[in-house]
Order: sequence, then C-alpha cells, then structure tokens
Amino acid sequence: MVLLMRHGLLIVAALATVVVTGCGPLREGGAPAEAAWPGRLHRLPPWGWGAPGLAINVPEGYERGLRAEEDFLVHLFRRAPGAAPPDAATMGIYVGHNPRDSRTQAITEPGRIAGRDVTWYGGTRQDEKGRTVYQAEAYVDDLFKTGTIWRLSIRGLVTHVFIWGTDKAQVEALMESAKSLRLDTGK
Repeated sequence: MVLLMRHGLLIVAALATVVVTGCGPLREGGAPAEAAWPGRLHRLPPWGWGAPGLAINVPEGYERGLRAEEDFLVHLFRRAPGAAPPDAATMGIYVGHNPRDSRTQAITEPGRIAGRDVTWYGGTRQDEKGRTVYQAEAYVDDLFKTGTIWRLSIRGLVTHVFIWGTDKAQVEALMESAKSLRLDTGK
C-alpha cells in the first residue's frame, strides 16, 4: 500500500498490480501461512470464551502491548524506544463487539487484510508539536465467522485495525503487515 498526498489529504491507495510469489497455502482465517510473510511473527492472545487467538507478522523493532478489558482486547505495536521515536508509527488491533467507529475520515480506499476485502479510512492531522500525523484504519468483517466457530458471541466479534504515526514510511509498512493478520491455528 502506498500513502499519497493529494490536496493536503492522505490517500491510502492500493497498488493496482501486486505480484505475490511463494505465498503458500491459505489457512483458516484467509491469510497465507506464517512463512509467507516478512517480519516477526506475533501470536496474539484470544479474546476469550473459546475464540481463537490471532497471528500477525510485524516488522522488526516493534514492541507488543496489550490492553485487556472485560469485553474487548487491544493489541498495540509500537517502535521500541531505542529503534525510533515512539511516535514514528503505532498499530492497534481491537477485538470486541463495540469498537470506536471513526469511519468519518476524509479518504477511503480498498485494501485487503486477513485475506478479506476491507476499506481503509485515512487522513492527516497536525499534532500538538505541529507535525503531520498520518492515520489509517480498517474494519475486518467476519474474521471469526468460520465453519469451526459456532458461538454467536465469537462470530460477532469486530476486528478494527488502526495505524497512526509521524513517519509515513513506517505507517505504510504497518499497513502492509496488517495484510498478514489471521486466525492463529498454532501451526
């Protein structure tokens, strides 16, 4: 994915021609197997009630954090303090039933996460220091709706991927790694 500037607004544009080689077999959850993705594999704890965990490959140099509440989880990835300024780029992955709905961003573009079509919502803003902050987010529909998951409370989970940062290239790298999000089969 490429972030382009047009009329001062962030455009999240999907590349029209992407050649993918060696992706390997698809696993349940729609994304190719772990070996197909660059970066470090992170296995994310499950939401609960028998829901499977998630797996994602994230570029080296990112630390993982977790905010767990009674009805949702937020997995956070941010640059390690020694690797880059902490506000360079951050990615969050919300799993729950009631995400913050902020799809009112100025720009929308198609993309793919977890082998599913998504819409990226994007924009820019100025932070308190006057720096440009690039933002992108997408909602992954039906990630937990598979033939082996029968509980309605799990099948109805919403997955919201949100990315922001002051380093455009790192925001783009996290958008690219979001494609690797998948249900964790433990393999």
